[in-house]
Amino acid sequence: MLMNNHINIKFSVSIIHYPISKQSSVKYLGVILDDKLNWKPQIEKLVTQLSKSRVMLFKLKHYTSISVLKSAFFALCHSYLTYSILNWRRANKMTLLPLFRLQNKAVGTLEYNKTKTTILYSKHKILGIPDLFQLSVAKFMCSFYKGGLPNYFDNYFAEIASVHKYQTRLASLQKYYLTRMKTSLGQLSLKYIGPKIWSNIPEKI
Repeated sequence: MLMNNHINIKFSVSIIHYPISKQSSVKYLGVILDDKLNWKPQIEKLVTQLSKSRVMLFKLKHYTSISVLKSAFFALCHSYLTYSILNWRRANKMTLLPLFRLQNKAVGTLEYNKTKTTILYSKHKILGIPDLFQLSVAKFMCSFYKGGLPNYFDNYFAEIASVHKYQTRLASLQKYYLTRMKTSLGQLSLKYIGPKIWSNIPEKI
């Protein structure tokens, strides 16, 4: 007999006999958390914010210099994209696609002539969303390495030496143990991508 692994369990939550109703999403510190953790509401919010910012940049373009316009870009677009990117960047590619396109269009306002997007990012020293995510992970790992994170993260990553009692080639190349993740979502988790990105940073840096 086949058993269904997906069983819907109904339950209620109350605090001092006050019932707490279920919500599909909740806003916490400016970030929208949804009940499925697919980050769609948060991405939709970012798309709306960047759409408005891009219109403002386009209008401002006709009245100011490129340097001022670039400062406006970092204030109006870049700040939104970097906030909580360690969380919402784990949305799937199709959900993130409108955000990628909007960032490209916003960067495109920094030039009067049509220029390839890759050239614009390089010329103005702007990171795309995937690179912003990797930079944020690298900063997180640096804070972990220096012991600058909350106590919750004290044992979040295990050093290779604590996993392998004998010296291995992996131990010489990588400081933290890389947890195996089978799914694409798992491979975007800090447990997996944190040690991976950290091992790719040159030791001198």
